[in-house]
Amino acid sequence: MIRVVMTIFLMTVTKAGLGQQVNIDKIRKDYAEAVKDEELCEHNFDILTEEAKSTTEKVYLAAYEILMAKHMGNPFKKISQFKEGKKHLEELIKNNPNHIEARFIRWSVQVHAPSFLGYKNNIIDDKNFLVKNLHKLPNEEAKLIIYNYLKGANPYLKGAQIFSTNELKELEK
Repeated sequence: MIRVVMTIFLMTVTKAGLGQQVNIDKIRKDYAEAVKDEELCEHNFDILTEEAKSTTEKVYLAAYEILMAKHMGNPFKKISQFKEGKKHLEELIKNNPNHIEARFIRWSVQVHAPSFLGYKNNIIDDKNFLVKNLHKLPNEEAKLIIYNYLKGANPYLKGAQIFSTNELKELEK
């Protein structure tokens, strides 16, 4: 009996001490899907809220914080949630202006944000930054996820937001 109690105690302490680790590759992959899947969005947001430590993890925390607004019913809470996530994302970019994934997240949020939110002023700058810098991202899987997202979004973009054939080739490097 003592052995069973000790085993349960040690498992509980170990689980509480370790928490859930952030699987940033899964978080990245889930990003586009979380727009439509509230449960997935909330799950990843909760993990990141508890465990985000690196700049990249904090960037995705801000992204999921913004996405959580999409799943809220109350329009005032939606706007408040969006603004809070936006504030966190902008702080991260201010402190890390060359962080490729931060600039990608801001680009994707601004491209899809409703115009009444007034959050569209960096789309072209971020697009140009991504074209020039995506190849520098050391994580090949992250690079591929971002490239596929940008390429897939292209048919829905307008005017100067559209990636030209040459820009897509540059992104593909």
